[in-house]
Amino acid sequence: MRAQGLSPSIDSGAGPAELVPADLAVLVPAGRGARTLAGLGPACVAVVDGWGMAVGVSMSRGGLLAGFAALAVVACNASGGLYRTRRSPSLLADAPPLLARTFAVAAVAAVLLPHPAVALLWTVAVSASTSLGFRAFLNAAVRTYRCRRARPRPALVVGTGGTAAHMVDILRDRGEFGLSAVGQVAAGRSTAVLGETPVLGETSDLPALVEAHAVDTLVVVAEDVHPDQLDAVLRISFGLPCETLLVQPPSDVVPVAAVRRDYLAGLPCARVEWRLRDPAARRAKRALDLAVACVLLVVAAPLLAACALAVRVEGGPGVLFRQRRIGRGGEEFVLLKFRTLKPADEQESDTCWTVKNDARMGRVGRFLRNTSLDELPQLWNVVRGDMSLVGPRPERPHFVEQFARTCPGYMLRHRVQVGMTGWAQIHGFRGDTSIELRARLDNHYIDHWSFTGDLRILLLTARAMLCRDAG
Repeated sequence: MRAQGLSPSIDSGAGPAELVPADLAVLVPAGRGARTLAGLGPACVAVVDGWGMAVGVSMSRGGLLAGFAALAVVACNASGGLYRTRRSPSLLADAPPLLARTFAVAAVAAVLLPHPAVALLWTVAVSASTSLGFRAFLNAAVRTYRCRRARPRPALVVGTGGTAAHMVDILRDRGEFGLSAVGQVAAGRSTAVLGETPVLGETSDLPALVEAHAVDTLVVVAEDVHPDQLDAVLRISFGLPCETLLVQPPSDVVPVAAVRRDYLAGLPCARVEWRLRDPAARRAKRALDLAVACVLLVVAAPLLAACALAVRVEGGPGVLFRQRRIGRGGEEFVLLKFRTLKPADEQESDTCWTVKNDARMGRVGRFLRNTSLDELPQLWNVVRGDMSLVGPRPERPHFVEQFARTCPGYMLRHRVQVGMTGWAQIHGFRGDTSIELRARLDNHYIDHWSFTGDLRILLLTARAMLCRDAG
């Protein structure tokens, strides 16, 4: 059941950043955005890199060492972003990091081989020439295919200024990029430079436009997007089934890591990649949730029973408290907690903000609330899939509707599964604290999610519960 009041339309009271409908949170890249052919090239390059290293080591009678060296060079190249798909692949850009990694792996292998100097020379020569030669062939083949393809991939240019118009011309005239602009999107700038490509809508229309035109690539021209809308435009791409390229403004002096850098006719672009859109990342996060939640339910069973008994003795029947909350994509679910006080009625439960020192809260309830033990039944919500261990904390429908109108970026929190704990919670933003800062920290967590980051948050949460240390 979807909560009321979470319409994709923009409320007149919302700020410029509130451009993202909650529905976007449940969208993931479709087949267009993750085509099999798109991943075939990098996979072939990885195989050739490993094969070249294995052959080089084998020529010096490396035996099993050849296999380990092959895996090592592929892992090193992957960590350096040498297997990513790019719109403008360059052998000259790839050569220095490729040669450095090849030499490092070959040097380690050569130490374990007879005649190390000769082994190093042969390994580097064979591996480097194989890798560079195959990359040169593949880059030429990709450019030729894109230029001769009957229908270039549809692209949507966000922005209507001079640079955006130039970008439209580049995509039309440079066939090696394999893209063709189907239209532009107005993004709040008062001045516009319009050409032959039509302006199809505004930034709030992006999801519908991407779907209607089967857009493969979203090109966001930063200098032609209003500053108040740029963050929201990029975060909209979290739920769109296409790649996103951010054309950096001339005033941007922040260096972009090579693994995320691309170029369109010399214009520097940053490839916007949301880790939680990757199906493998989502499966890994879900596997962690299930494993940890199931173990904790078993290990904490005596503690759960003790808490339930204490609540029953102090407050009578009704040990568990059930409350409607909003999860990913604006979907409602029933959250479970140990009851710490009895609300007057369901209306109070749904619309009243519980204060820390409520007079109706007994000693048991206050202890459970202060130690967060009242949250333990939510482990079952995690097992069911309503929640994750780590994510933005869910809120009640009444307050979600209220915060969506008054807090820019609040609805962006619903792009991912809600959690028992999160980046905002471990930094003290829980209960009666700033909603704006809470949303800011939650969105930072989503934008920069990593598996190790989730582990860190879980460890900090455990420390806070065991040591009662708010810091």
